[in-house]
Amino acid sequence: MPRVRHAAKQLLLATLLATGIIAPVAASAQYPPVVSRSRLDPSKGVNFHAILLPDTVYVGQQATYQIGVFLNQEVRQRLRRNPEFVPPETRSLLVYDLPDAKAPLVGTIDGRAYEVHVFQRAFFALSPGRYEIPPSRLTYALPQSASFFSREESHAMRSEALSLVVLPVPTAGRPADWGGAVGEWRAALRVDSSSGRVGDPLVVTLRIEGRGNVTLLPRPRLSVGWGALVPADERVEFDSTPSTLRGAKEFDWLLTPREAGRREIPSQRFVYFNPVARRFELALSEALDVAVREGESVAEDSAAAAPLLSPEPPPSTGPTLAVRPDLGTSASRSWVRAPWFVALLLLAPLPALAGVIRRRPRRARAVPTHAQRLDDASRAPFIDPAAVRRLTHDALRDRTGLDAGLALAEGTLVADLRHEGVTVETARRAETLLRLLDAAVFSGARSAPPPSAADLAALVTSINEEARRGTTRRARRGPGRRAVPIAMLVVFAAAAPLLARQEDDAAKSWASAHTAFAGQDYALSARHFLDVARVRPSHPNAWANVGTSAWLDADTARAVQGWQRALRLAPASLELRDRLALVRAVQDRGAARVPPVPVQFPTILLLLVWCAGWAVIARRAWSGRPAAMRAAWLVAVGSVGFAAAAWLDDVQRADQFVVVVRPEPLRALPVLGAEPGAAPLTGEVGRVLERQGAWAHIRLEGQRQGWIAAELLLPLGDD
Repeated sequence: MPRVRHAAKQLLLATLLATGIIAPVAASAQYPPVVSRSRLDPSKGVNFHAILLPDTVYVGQQATYQIGVFLNQEVRQRLRRNPEFVPPETRSLLVYDLPDAKAPLVGTIDGRAYEVHVFQRAFFALSPGRYEIPPSRLTYALPQSASFFSREESHAMRSEALSLVVLPVPTAGRPADWGGAVGEWRAALRVDSSSGRVGDPLVVTLRIEGRGNVTLLPRPRLSVGWGALVPADERVEFDSTPSTLRGAKEFDWLLTPREAGRREIPSQRFVYFNPVARRFELALSEALDVAVREGESVAEDSAAAAPLLSPEPPPSTGPTLAVRPDLGTSASRSWVRAPWFVALLLLAPLPALAGVIRRRPRRARAVPTHAQRLDDASRAPFIDPAAVRRLTHDALRDRTGLDAGLALAEGTLVADLRHEGVTVETARRAETLLRLLDAAVFSGARSAPPPSAADLAALVTSINEEARRGTTRRARRGPGRRAVPIAMLVVFAAAAPLLARQEDDAAKSWASAHTAFAGQDYALSARHFLDVARVRPSHPNAWANVGTSAWLDADTARAVQGWQRALRLAPASLELRDRLALVRAVQDRGAARVPPVPVQFPTILLLLVWCAGWAVIARRAWSGRPAAMRAAWLVAVGSVGFAAAAWLDDVQRADQFVVVVRPEPLRALPVLGAEPGAAPLTGEVGRVLERQGAWAHIRLEGQRQGWIAAELLLPLGDD
């Protein structure tokens, strides 16, 4: 019977191979890398492995992720449905699924027959660094027996966790016109018509084709001296082989001829980095001839109709701009983040809460200690000597931990009390009184009166005062209490020279800044004022002078930074708003808008309403009237007020706000070769949404957002 089953398997395998339903595994040299390099465990019916080739790439270079599922013949025959494959999550990489083989591979590996399924993905990194690729997961189910109605048992497997090292594109030998393209490319140029007329636009197309990620190709620079060029559409043709991503990207321009005659569109160059050869290479297109007939004339500046970047005009230097003569007073920060303010908000409801719970049953009084009970017994008219003895022994045990009865029997009571710090007189008196008490309790004869409860209470009080543990605790607290003020004095004494030196440097920088401004050296004046502003960041006059000096030095971004920070410290200043109005970039909308409200106004209003409201609620609670609804309304109003105060505090601090230094276009991805978008103006204020390496994702007024190099931004918050 086994031989018949084996023959049937071989016949079925031969039939599948002949019909092309499955493909045989070729020679070892033609195996996919995940097949040839994986080490299989023959004891397992299913092997699951992953590999990354290559594991070290450049930014923009493809890394191929391969997953291999190896099924032996027994498992393959038992499977009733396909396994479920879950690829790894890679949020920091661009991922493209590559086409799978049309049929699984079937063959012999290490002397055993396997059916192999290979899945592939292409990874592209946008920034250098080390990326961890988590394991993939495979889930499959096998029946527990050969019966058709047998229950299935689920199995789960995980592949290897891999690492990808991404290197930056080298700077050595980098051409000036390289735009970020990585791969192997060739260029071709075409025009929609070989003849045209002056004034009638032609469509010029530059096609970049080759191997690599075509979606990341930047628009090349096209130069034609005899016509006006305007960028037009872009098209992507995406193609992939089983292991390589390739395709083409076409860039269109509208070329409007200005001169008639036989004209030539010169050969265009496209610079790219070849990661295989590890060098920069050049793709050149062929030149094209175009016959241009006479027609309507075209103005010389027609190309300016749709510029890629709007030129930033030089700032206006009005004659009325002047710096402020003195440093002035510092502006207060919002109380929202002050610990005392938060503590006051939390403590305000406590009186009302106390009024609510005042009628609850009181807690039972604490049980008196043995020493207290002995003291109470000393004032009673009569008490049993045995009870007095028990109270005395228990009180001594509570204070010293000694068993007085055992110590008396062994004759060590005096020594034990001395060890605890009790004086000789008190220890001997304790031994005498306790022996008399024992004699009165345990002897039948009443020859001598027992010690009184008052004498024993006085004895316990003396031992409590003289015992070692009380004095030791007080001795330990003494030096600690003295050490704290001494340490504070040392810290203040060490910090005083630093603070004095800082104040002196600030005064010198302030004087040097005014001297440089009077000599019209505005760049030096701005630097000195900036040094003062960094030492005194809460003084609006220092930041206002930074902005004025930078504006006169034609540094628009630094001017906006100074004036914006000064306005956020003094939002009621009309002078600062007039100076910000000189900037071409909008300064009264979006992230640049500063409401003319003092930053402390909502916090003071919130504090008054909150404390007064809880005082009224506490009065109602103590008088027994309901106050829950009023408390709910007060909490709602307080939450709105706290949100407004927190928003104004965020506007004043401006921790996530930046100023654009240079109008580079925003990009869709944090990589140099990503598709460019709109270009912000110099001095435009935006909010940082995310940072990734040397890139920042910002949002500007008008819902414009994109990635820009962090070096092109100035922070509005503390820098």
